[in-house]
Amino acid sequence: VYRETKTFVIDSTPPRVRMYLNKTRYRAGESVPLRVSATRTTQTIIAEINGLAPAYLRWNPNAGINTGELRLPKGLPAGDYTVHVTAEDVAHNLGSAEVRIEVVP
Repeated sequence: VYRETKTFVIDSTPPRVRMYLNKTRYRAGESVPLRVSATRTTQTIIAEINGLAPAYLRWNPNAGINTGELRLPKGLPAGDYTVHVTAEDVAHNLGSAEVRIEVVP
């Protein structure tokens, strides 16, 4: 009979996510530059406003943070919107952060 001892670690801790915006007021047609910090084990970061195309953020070694742009369509009605960022780590744990922005005419 062959026996083998193995050990493993279960990672159930979600990534810590923090989003930074230079401003919170934009016009339709503008891009929202995003800077997001996340735990080192994070492998995917996606930013989105409900109903709009998502933005995929990547590590930017020059900035020392994950960066990307969320494009606001030209016909987007004025109002308050929530930018939702989701980070997934290598163990498929999910962490998130939200920031409200205002789209003005």
